[in-house]
Amino acid sequence: MDPHALNVWSHIGTGALALLIGLVPLFSRKGGPLHRWSGRATVGLGAVVLTSAVIADVLFDPPAPLVAATLSAGYQYLSGLRTLTLKRAGPGLPDIALALTGLGLVAVLGLHMGSGNASWPPAIGYATIGFITTIILYDLSRHLWIETWRRHVRLLDHGVKMIGFYFAMLSAGSGNLLEQFQPVSQVLPSAIGMVAMIGFVVWYSLNPIGRRAMQRPAT
Repeated sequence: MDPHALNVWSHIGTGALALLIGLVPLFSRKGGPLHRWSGRATVGLGAVVLTSAVIADVLFDPPAPLVAATLSAGYQYLSGLRTLTLKRAGPGLPDIALALTGLGLVAVLGLHMGSGNASWPPAIGYATIGFITTIILYDLSRHLWIETWRRHVRLLDHGVKMIGFYFAMLSAGSGNLLEQFQPVSQVLPSAIGMVAMIGFVVWYSLNPIGRRAMQRPAT
């Protein structure tokens, strides 16, 4: 098996497992043992998925819109995990560096988006980098309201980004494996992901347990 095929099959295999196991933290009680253990498994598998995606992006010249999907998944993955460590100090210089790096990559992709193809047209790429730019600008804004964010929004921030990471994986996977149904096979999971992210925010904000969690001081 040549290196490219090996990378592709490792990407597909771990991606399928990550999508399957990732359903557990999405629907289990947040912060509970099942959520934590399944979340760690999803994070480990996600690291392999993203690593193989980056290898393919660097070595095998994929269309720019597909690279944008990798950037979207990767940024939300890193920022969502980083959020869990920000209990006391809130966002700092590493978070600024991550956000600025993301903006730089967005700018580079924007200049090369014309290299899309029939399966991954530039319109999908522009929509993807527009979405991730919004996430990055939100991350930069947190430095203006650190204490409020740390005390009341941090857990919500983590949940939204990990949902975004999950559906970015699903969108890229279905777009690649069901390319004959593009753009629907890529756009539909993204649309479902947006609904899930908004639904999570609404549920977490209105549910009594969610409200208490957001009002509880970070320790």
